[in-house]
Order: sequence, then structure tokens, then C-alpha cells
Amino acid sequence: MVDENGVWERIEGDFTSRLPLRNLIWKGGLTQSARFIEQLDVKVTVGESDSVSSYDTLALASDQAGSGRLLNMYLLESDSEADTYKAVIKPRVKAWVGRVSQRKGEEWMIVYVASPEEIQRMSNSKFLSMRTSVFDKLKSDFQGKKDAGEHVVQLQMGSVESWNTLFLAMRERVVLALEERVSQLADEMRRMDANRMLPGWNYCKFFVLKEGIVRLYRLMGLLDEALAQYDELEAVFFQLLGAQRLSWFSTFGGLAEGDDYSDVLDTSKRAYGRQLVETTISLFDFRMYLFGRQAQLLVALGHYGELADRAQRFIATFGRSMREPGTGLSPAFVAAWTYSSCMNIAEILEGAPASGGGSVRADGGGAMRALAAAKAGFLAGARQQLDVLGALWQRLPGGGNVDDLPSVANPVLVAALATDERFDQIYVRTCEQAAQYYVESGRRRFAIAMHGDVARLQASRGQWAGAARLLRTLVPSKSEPLSSLDVAALERLAECERQLGNARDSLECVVRLIDRTGTDNDSAYATMLTDLCGALGRELDDKRQRVAGGLFSVIGAKAVVCSDTLCVEVLISSRVAAAVCVDRVTAVLSCGDGHRLETEFAARDVTLTSGESAVMLTTDAVSCAGRFSVAAVCVAIGGAEFVAASKASLSVNLAEHPANPTVRLLPALVADIGSPALRVAVSTRATSVAAGMAIRLFDASSGAPLKVTRCDHAGFMVSDGVIVTKDGMDCGCSSEADVELGADPLVSPPKAITVCALFKTAATEQRVFVGTTSLDMLPALDISAHAVALGDSRVAVIMRGQCMAANSLRLESLLAAVPGTEWTLEAEAEGAVMRRGDAVTAVREIAADALELRLKGEARFASLAEDANGSRLMRFDVPCAPASQAVAVHMTAGSGFCRVLEPMPLSVRIRIVGPATAARVRVIVTERDGPAQWLIAGAVDSEVEAGSSEILLEYSLVALSPGFLRLPDVDCYEGTLPLQTLVDADFPTLCAVPNHGAMAVYSVPVVVRN
Repeated sequence: MVDENGVWERIEGDFTSRLPLRNLIWKGGLTQSARFIEQLDVKVTVGESDSVSSYDTLALASDQAGSGRLLNMYLLESDSEADTYKAVIKPRVKAWVGRVSQRKGEEWMIVYVASPEEIQRMSNSKFLSMRTSVFDKLKSDFQGKKDAGEHVVQLQMGSVESWNTLFLAMRERVVLALEERVSQLADEMRRMDANRMLPGWNYCKFFVLKEGIVRLYRLMGLLDEALAQYDELEAVFFQLLGAQRLSWFSTFGGLAEGDDYSDVLDTSKRAYGRQLVETTISLFDFRMYLFGRQAQLLVALGHYGELADRAQRFIATFGRSMREPGTGLSPAFVAAWTYSSCMNIAEILEGAPASGGGSVRADGGGAMRALAAAKAGFLAGARQQLDVLGALWQRLPGGGNVDDLPSVANPVLVAALATDERFDQIYVRTCEQAAQYYVESGRRRFAIAMHGDVARLQASRGQWAGAARLLRTLVPSKSEPLSSLDVAALERLAECERQLGNARDSLECVVRLIDRTGTDNDSAYATMLTDLCGALGRELDDKRQRVAGGLFSVIGAKAVVCSDTLCVEVLISSRVAAAVCVDRVTAVLSCGDGHRLETEFAARDVTLTSGESAVMLTTDAVSCAGRFSVAAVCVAIGGAEFVAASKASLSVNLAEHPANPTVRLLPALVADIGSPALRVAVSTRATSVAAGMAIRLFDASSGAPLKVTRCDHAGFMVSDGVIVTKDGMDCGCSSEADVELGADPLVSPPKAITVCALFKTAATEQRVFVGTTSLDMLPALDISAHAVALGDSRVAVIMRGQCMAANSLRLESLLAAVPGTEWTLEAEAEGAVMRRGDAVTAVREIAADALELRLKGEARFASLAEDANGSRLMRFDVPCAPASQAVAVHMTAGSGFCRVLEPMPLSVRIRIVGPATAARVRVIVTERDGPAQWLIAGAVDSEVEAGSSEILLEYSLVALSPGFLRLPDVDCYEGTLPLQTLVDADFPTLCAVPNHGAMAVYSVPVVVRN
């Protein structure tokens, strides 16, 4: 700016207060599209010089030297007459215009500052004076009619409008200068680009030329346009790189001190511009300079997300280039440069605004999360380089001796590589920062990986406790699936627990690893499994602990016939990749619903291969015939026991043990009134039970133990209701004993009895036999009731009491009531002496619902045996046969006695008492005592047609031997009755077993005599 009259001092304050230039419209540029420049920073230089860098100009403010001036201004103020203007002012101004107009890419402007007196004078004589002002003469002499914009402007200091006119003209002249300069540079670039394939073409000079436009764009604030130019330069570079046309770069570079550590945003570290002009720049410096310029523009634009993307690609690709042969760069230098670059970018990203500074492949509100993920990624990359550097400098285990390690410039790395302690601090801090950013970005699995790296470092230092604490927080719960990161953490945790001596915890980790990978797991897991199981056994003094996990599963089971033992073959699937030596395989078989009889089969020293293995299990401890389900299969290795699960329900049919003793129950005569009697038959087969045997009986329905009160065998005795062998007595190959049960008078005798025999074949070997027998246990006085429908809601109730005792008895009373009613029945046989087979009845017609009738009462009687002790009371509660059966049966068999080989007539009269329905009657001859045999003549099955009122069936029976009968019985039925779990010191847990029972509809005793 030329100021000959000292005008600048008066206008400087008002002038600078209106800076920078605002709201410029630029229509030039390579894109040929109008661009709006919000503001343009400028600085004013007062003075005159002919040097290139010191023209009198209004220069644009820039951080880049040598941008050149765009606008030259001439300030003047004059009160002189026209002759003075012509003689003095005009020649000076003309000479100045002649100089500046010769400069390409620069514009000029004359600013005439009117003094206050001149302004006042011109205002007073505006319409009176015809004199021409100095401003008019300047405009006439220097403002051409075809000039674009104003070259001569008048400034009235007190006029806002005048100031606005001045700055409008300045904006126009600056835009024209910019357009001219860009146009000149564009023409030159097009010329060079067209000659790219010709000899002598120089990429570095092309770069310098194009960067001139970039500087203009940056000065105008068109940062996106400037970035686009650098991107074009980068694209041309990679084209040349692919064609291997990089002869303009002197060397690869990177060998200067401090090249491994620099600030990406600092492009003033070296004279990169001069090196480009002189074509002496190295490839390393060029790549750093180009990316640095791009990074500056991205930060200025606030595009932190795009910066993160570009930096990630730059570090990865340039890092690979530095590792190529021929670069002369060592792995240590590359690792140090990569570490410093990652940390530098992460630090730059810390300055991003709260909005995230653009997205990193994010949409919506995910910019901040994506930026956090980017920062975490650079920190993770820096941590990876610490692994490399730590190994080279022997700060990590496993590092080798490397000669001629380069010096590093990064002060953080210098401190880290000095001592193990400092290295660990920086390593852990980097991992924790990366993990924090991963958590902020929602990538928790990557955060786990970072914490896992810390645990790995601690483990390498032998800090097993700290590593284990950290890894326990990283491993997901057992119910969650394992990812590849979890597998790595779990492997480290297993090793830490093993080093700490926690064999069980380490084993559980190995089991989870095998569960996750299946048979594809590492065979090393099998070795770890065996070693840890053995260590667990030593830790627990050979006491096994059950370990959860699905290492083994059962896919099949079947019973196998053996000559001397019980055998079950189970098919076991192993998920372990290698064969495993197993100490013991056991299978628990059970039967029953809710209450189990458990039978254990076992095999020792078994090898389970990967996949399926068949294992033969045996037992001599139990003999239980029937269908058993496979409740559990356990595989024991060392001190650990694994449960082999089964996806489907498996069962096997077991026969009795071929060698173990058996115990059978046989019906016997009722020895005394009120006390049912049984015959217990013991067959020892080929096994000696001289070491002792105990037999206990249970009600198969309720599971309640039955107390034995008397036993008539010389080799057995009764102790606390249990049948036991006497000391030193062997019960022999086959023995039978009649025993008497102490039945509760309030409860009817059981229909089925479970017998459990516990015996010892040696001093320490204990075996069990369990079986169930269906018996129609009869009390001394059998009470039954029937209800026959008579119509009009009236029924006939028949109560019958029959003597079943071996000894005669005297009936003292028999009284029953119908619960819920006032009706009672009483037998009219008080004091009657009754022998086996004799019966008394009581009949009463009542008004009641036959479907719900029961009789509840008591009978008092006394035995006529010599050792009888007073009278006994028996209470009963029996149901009446419902009228819905539609038939009433009456049977006669003479006097109830017959002789051998003499036919006995038997008549069965059936009367239809309900609705007219069909019925089927079957007569079954049932043996009750002794080996009596019978012949029956007549129809075995008889049909009763619907609508019949009565039918008479005639039979003829012939007894072939003495015996005692009850005729007839209905068909047998099968079922499973629940049995409560019984726990006794000498007896195992029992369960329900299949039961066969019989229900008498109506019966007549028949005693056969010789």
C-alpha cells in the first residue's frame, strides 16, 4: 500500500475494524462453479518496494510464505488545484499503475480519501460550481470504460456508505486477481498433465504447480477444494507407483534421525517445498508431507472421522511399503514409526468436537461411538507395536538378541524400552485406554481382548494371581456361548489357575473349552484334562469331585447275557479330540416313578476314544429282574467325575443275576387270627451266604415296612421285624420258612409284597436281591360287602364275614355302618364258632346311592387255639361292589367241602339288577393251599345277553388232591403301584416294581379232603 500523504494513520482504525473481507463470490476455479467465500483474512503492508516479496499490496494473510500479493492500493489525499494534480499527482499515480499492472495475477486500486474541508466545500458548491474535483480527474484518467469493477474509489471517512463502497470494490478486485491466478496455474497444469508420458516430465514440479492452486484455495477458505487437489495428486502418485515411475525421488528415506517420530500436522519439520522444487525429496518425506497436508485440511474442516479412515489406510499401506526389501529400514524402525503414528492420530482425534467431527462409517447418532472405536483402533495398533518392540528390546519373554538396534526418537518409547517396569506401565495404560474407548463405542468384545492382552503380559511376568483375577471378569458365564476371544481368555485362565494350584478351577476351564469346540478341539486339551484330573485327585486325597460339563454323553444301552454276572453295554460319545484313559465308568440303573431302586454297574481302566466307544459294565452286588432306566452314567478320571448325559430316555431289561441267591414268597395258611402268614423260600444257588443274610419285607403299594413277628426255620431268627440268619449258620442251597407278619388290625393286608434280601458272600462284599410278589393276603376274618340296585334309589346291602384262619375262632360281634347315613348292619351270629370257610351275613335294604356306598365297622373275635391270648378287635373299611356292574352273582358249592376224585356240583346264578346290558362271566379255579389240582367241566366263559333278567350256570368240579380253594376270581390285571422311598442302614433305596394283583368279585371257599 502506497501512502504519500500519511492518510493511513487516520483511517487505519476504521479500516482494520472492517477486516476480514466477507461474503466474496468467486466464479472461477477448476470446477467452474460459483463458490461463496464467507471471509478472507488479510493483512496490510504499507510501503513500496520493487522486490517480488514486498510489493505495495493488500496481501492475504497465510501461514504459507510466498503466496504473492493479489491487490495493490494507492492512498492519496489532495486540496491542490488542477494544475498541481496535473503536474505532481498524476505522474506519480501513472508511474505506479504502470508498475503494478505488469504483474500477473495482481490487481490495483486507487483510493482517494476526501478531506473534511473538501467534503464540506463540495457539498456547498455542488450545484453552483462547475469545477472538476481531483477524484473526478483520477477516475477520468485511470478508470477505463471497459474495466471490470472499480479501479478508483473515493472514501469519505465519516460515511458508512462510502466505506461499504470501498470494501465492495476491494472484494471485486481480489476475486478478479484470484480468478486470473488460478486460471494461469490451471492452464499450466493442463499443459503438464498432457505431457505426462513424455520424457523429461517431472512429478515433483507438477506437484509444486498444483500445490500453488491449493494454497490459493486454502487462503480463500475453500478447504474442500484444496483437499480435492491433494487427492488428485495422491491418485497420480499411486498411478506412477504402480508403473514404477518414481525416478524423481532420490532415495526411499526414513534414515534421518527422528524420522520414526513426528507430528503428522507439522509440515514445517523440513524444507519440503524447497526439496520438491529441487527434486531432492525422499519418498519417505514426500509421503509424510502429502498425508500431513491432507490431515491439516481434514482437521480444519472438522472431518475427524474421515481423518481416522485415511490415517488407518495410510499407516497400514505405508507400513507395508517400509517393510519391503530394499528400503533399508529395520523392523524396529517400522514398529517405532507405526507406534508413534498411531498414538499421534489418536491424540489428534482427542481434539474432535463433541459432535464427533463427522462419521466414521456411522449413521445417525453413532458418530461419537464410531470416533471412539477409531481411537480405540489406533491405540490397539500401538499396543501391537509394543509387542514387537518389547520382543526386540527383550522387554517381553521370548525376545531374541538383535544387534544394531536403531535409536528411537519418541520419548515415550525411550522410557518404555529402558526398563521392564516402565514398559509394563505403558503397555497396560495403552490397553486400558483402548478398552475404555471400545466400551464407549459399544464393542465390548474388543475391550475384552485388550484386557486379555494385559492378563497375557501379567502371566508372562509370572503374576498369575493378578492375571487370573482379570481373566475371571472377562470370561462369560457358563450359560453364555464362547467367542474366539473368549476361548483365548479361557485358555489363559486355565493356565493361570493351574499355576496357582487351583486344579478344579483349571479343569472347569478346560472342560468348557472342549464343550465349545467339540471333537475339533486341540488334542493338547486331552493331555491337560488328564493331568488336571490327576492333580485334582492328589489335591483331594483321591476323593472324587463331580465336574459339570458335556465331555461325555450316552447314546445307547443294552443288556448283555453273561453266564456268571449281570452285564450292560453302554455306548459313550466323547468330545475330547484324543483318547482318554478312564479310571472307572459307572452306570446307575433305576426303576420306579419318583422312588428308585438304584443298581450300579461299573467297569475299570477303560480307554474312551474320540467319538463313540462301547463299554461293558458289570455288577455282582444286585439281582433285580425287570425293566430299568439308565438314570446316570459317570466317567471317573483321577479325582474328577463327569456325568455322561443322555438326550433320550434309555432303558434295559435285566434278568436275575445268574449266580446270586434268590428269595421268593409263597402263600401259606393263616397261622393265627389277625396275623397274616407267608412262606419265604431262599435259594442260594452256588453262592455261600455263611457271612450272613437279612430279609426285609415291604408293602409294594405304600412302601411301608412289614414287621415279621415269628419265623419257624431253625437257621433264621427275627430281629426288629427283620429275618436274619443265625450266627455261623449257612441257610443251605434251598430253604423255606413260614413267617408271620404283625399286621396292623386297622389296615388290610397288602396285595403285593416287595422282598429285599441283603447278604454277604465274604467279610466285606455285600449284595442285594430285590423282588416283588403278588399275594392275596387274607386276614383271619375276611369282610366283604355288595350292593344290589333294587330300583327307586334303593339298594340291598350285603355284608359277609368269612373265617380264613387255620384255627377255629369264636365270633363275638360284627357291626358296620354306612358313613354319612344312619343305616347300620349287624350280623346275627354272636358267639358262633367258625371254622375255616364258615361265613356269616347281614342284609339290609336302604335308600342310598349305590355308587358311593362303603361299610365301616369293626369285628371282635377270639381264637380257639391253645396259645391264644384273649379276644382281638379288627376294624375295617370296605367298599361295596357298585350297582353299575349290572349283575348280582350268587354261587353255591354244596356245603363247601368235597372229597378227592368226587365230582362237586357248582352253580352260579346271575341276576340282572341294573340296566339291560350284556356281561361276561369267567370262573377261575384258584389254588390257595397245597398242590391241589382240579378238573372243571362246563363252559369256562359264559355270555349274558342284554335284556336277560337271570341266568344259571352249572359246573362240575373234580378235585385231584387235597387243598383249599376260593371260587371264582376275575381276570388278573397288571400295573405299577407307587412305593415310598425307604432308607435304612442295612437296606438300599427301593422303588416300585411291576405288580400282579387279583380282585375277587364273589368267592366261596371249598376245602378238599381225602
